[in-house]
Amino acid sequence: MFGFFLKKNFCNIWDNMIHTIFVNLPMMLLSILGYFFCSRMASLQEGRALGNLGLMISIIICCMVWGILYLAEGENAARIAKYDAPKYKVFLKQIPHCIKDGILLGLCNAVLILAVLVSIPYYFKIWMPMDGSEGNFIGFVMMSCVFWVVVIASLAIQWNLPIRSLMHNNFRKCLKKSFIIFFDNPFFSIGVALVNLFNLIFAILTMGILDGPATIAITSTNALKLRLYKYDWLEVNPGLTKAQRRQVPWEDLLQKDRHLLGKRSFRSLIFPWKE
Repeated sequence: MFGFFLKKNFCNIWDNMIHTIFVNLPMMLLSILGYFFCSRMASLQEGRALGNLGLMISIIICCMVWGILYLAEGENAARIAKYDAPKYKVFLKQIPHCIKDGILLGLCNAVLILAVLVSIPYYFKIWMPMDGSEGNFIGFVMMSCVFWVVVIASLAIQWNLPIRSLMHNNFRKCLKKSFIIFFDNPFFSIGVALVNLFNLIFAILTMGILDGPATIAITSTNALKLRLYKYDWLEVNPGLTKAQRRQVPWEDLLQKDRHLLGKRSFRSLIFPWKE
């Protein structure tokens, strides 16, 4: 199943590269401006406390704006996952409708980022003080707890956009279902997160030209669309045992998508008119 997901995702992104570029570039530009603004706030000379406060406010604002634009692309990501054509005007029209949920998603991401930047270093210093004095093991325990909370929350929140785009739930339901999907599919969630981590690294290297937020949205939406077939199958087979529930017939469930995607070769991607 995961192999087909990778193939479908790559083909969908490739077929809609022009659209993703026009969405990725402004969002990557926003990210770059946000980075420099946060750096400026962190280097304020008027006092360390003021600089830290400015950094926190900057991160929160950047995450909220980024969250709005990211969710606005969710509708196009759903269209692409369903083999439909995306439209840039859909992205623009969705922005006003994503303000509330985008702000909430941005706040969640800001909390996770600040936990990494503030809480983990704080507890690390308690565990291993920089002055060479004896540390406290409670610092290590608290640092580990914060670390795993951030990891689990990050793996779960990646499902927020596709749930909203495919199921059209409100933010609270999206957040709840995100954790349900993660705990029910932990290894699949990790695999999708690694793909999106590659997307993020490639986005930085290409400055958003060949990768970026739009491709991350497509990746997450493709993954959830295919994974939901499992729950459709469980719904029509309610009497299965725990062992039987693990034997998901992916070959049968993915048959329609395989037919819609077709046999895509590398040559057909580069020279589609020769096929």
